[in-house]
Amino acid sequence: MLRHLTILGLLALCGAAHADSIYKCSVGGKITYSSAPCSAGRATELETTPPATGAQADAARTLERQKAVLAAREKERSASTARQAQAAHDAAHINRVSAGRQADCARMQQRQKKEHKRLAAEAAKVGGQGKIERDLDAEVMARAVEAACSR
Repeated sequence: MLRHLTILGLLALCGAAHADSIYKCSVGGKITYSSAPCSAGRATELETTPPATGAQADAARTLERQKAVLAAREKERSASTARQAQAAHDAAHINRVSAGRQADCARMQQRQKKEHKRLAAEAAKVGGQGKIERDLDAEVMARAVEAACSR
């Protein structure tokens, strides 16, 4: 039974393509399909109408809508890719700037250590004289380091 339905379906598809008549013949309990009327036995003409032009128009409209959706999605994807590339570029720039600031901070801290040693050596040479100036110099240096490293 399933085999007969499969054959019928295939013949219907082939017939629809050619728009010819298909005849179902029953001879001695055996069913056959033919493009010509049966010579003996019972014959039934099967309807094979081509698809309606409305269906083709609907299919064409559907195809155009799908093409439009595809084009819009490709445009969105392109814009998204451009935004991602810009974000990566911006992130790389921020990383470079941050690395530069960290290097500046490290240099300032190194300079502060050297200045602190110099002031300590100077204080040891002169005793208590000039302590206020040395303390002010150390405070100025500490503020500069803090400003460079706190950004």
